[in-house]
Amino acid sequence: MDFGGADGGALAGAFASGCAATWGFIQMILIGPLKRQLAELKSDCEKRDDRAQARIAQLETLLLMHGPGPLREQLQAAISEIRVREEWASTT
Repeated sequence: MDFGGADGGALAGAFASGCAATWGFIQMILIGPLKRQLAELKSDCEKRDDRAQARIAQLETLLLMHGPGPLREQLQAAISEIRVREEWASTT
């Protein structure tokens, strides 16, 4: 095929439109569903993280209320350290 001949522009245009159609097909058939699935998985993970954080807070409260003295002291120190680290990370 001679892309530089009399029908070269038409052949080049046909080739370019074929490439564009193939790209659109790949995006629609392959990439689109994968992006949707990734968004769903991310949403599920965020929901699980929120539930886990809520459960951790419940368990910390229970341990602070009903745990033995040394455990309560260690738990309070750990919670304070975590909060200090989170505040420091949010300011930097």
